[in-house]
Amino acid sequence: MKLGHVVKALGAMLVAPLRIRRHPPEAPSDSIHYAIPMLAATKDLAVIQANDLPVVRTSQGRWTEWPPLVLAGCDEPLVEGAPDLRGVWQVYKGPLRGHIERIEQAGGRVVITAGGITHDLTAGGVSMTDEGLGGAEISVAARYESGRLNLYLNNKRLVVTRYRDGNDLVWRWGPYRNRLRRLNDPPKNNPPL
Repeated sequence: MKLGHVVKALGAMLVAPLRIRRHPPEAPSDSIHYAIPMLAATKDLAVIQANDLPVVRTSQGRWTEWPPLVLAGCDEPLVEGAPDLRGVWQVYKGPLRGHIERIEQAGGRVVITAGGITHDLTAGGVSMTDEGLGGAEISVAARYESGRLNLYLNNKRLVVTRYRDGNDLVWRWGPYRNRLRRLNDPPKNNPPL
């Protein structure tokens, strides 16, 4: 990773709490984003495997309206050891209060869509080129470890962790630790934070 990208990413990370407070994100308006799909009982019974669907990257200039589901119709069960993180989540406690993200999972794939970026990764330690904060191109490896989804920069440094704690999702991103609640309906049905 180039020094300029590192500086840009760190600067964007430091101002993220302020940016979210000044410009709170909007949750998806279509109820399809909130439905948690049924998964097949076994991989052999799955009609659509996660690898059957194309990998999606962040669109040029980032997205401004919630993009379609990436793993729509995929019913492959989660790989062994993967916590079920699926759904639309909003930070209610922590420095990034108000942040909204959508997590899709099937097989070993996990797709995290938030803040104009789409991260489409396959857990298992294989590095994939992705877009980081501030638009920097980064290399990230996703791994399910001890009931957590861990993301490693350059397949070496743990930089992001997500895991379930009861009904909450806990998300550690750099120096920030946040608690998220699942949103079950479009905004008109969710109370404000």
